[in-house]
Amino acid sequence: MAKKIQCIVTGKSFTFTDEYYNKRVEEYVDESNLQKYFIVRKAKNYLERGYSIQEVRNILNVTEVNIPHPESSAIRDLIQFHKIKSNETTKKVANTLNFATHKSDVDVAEFINNIRNYE
Repeated sequence: MAKKIQCIVTGKSFTFTDEYYNKRVEEYVDESNLQKYFIVRKAKNYLERGYSIQEVRNILNVTEVNIPHPESSAIRDLIQFHKIKSNETTKKVANTLNFATHKSDVDVAEFINNIRNYE
């Protein structure tokens, strides 16, 4: 029987076969940790590079509303579990300008989406 799991950073849900789910449980030590701290690889990579939770959500175009707030204890626990540095001063200079975080203007958002289509 397949098992469903959700990433609390992106809100994306995945359905795993029992075999793959059990493999992931081993990686996370137990099933409770997997349910609480599951994170998609892409999001984890951005977090390890020093991006904040909100920046990662902007980059990955997360629109899910039923996920924990970036400052919530669930997110802090996730960062601690994965030993991801949450200190934004660890960013490299090249990574400090993140166009995806400047989506306050409709025209800017459209421009960013057009750029992404050409990558």
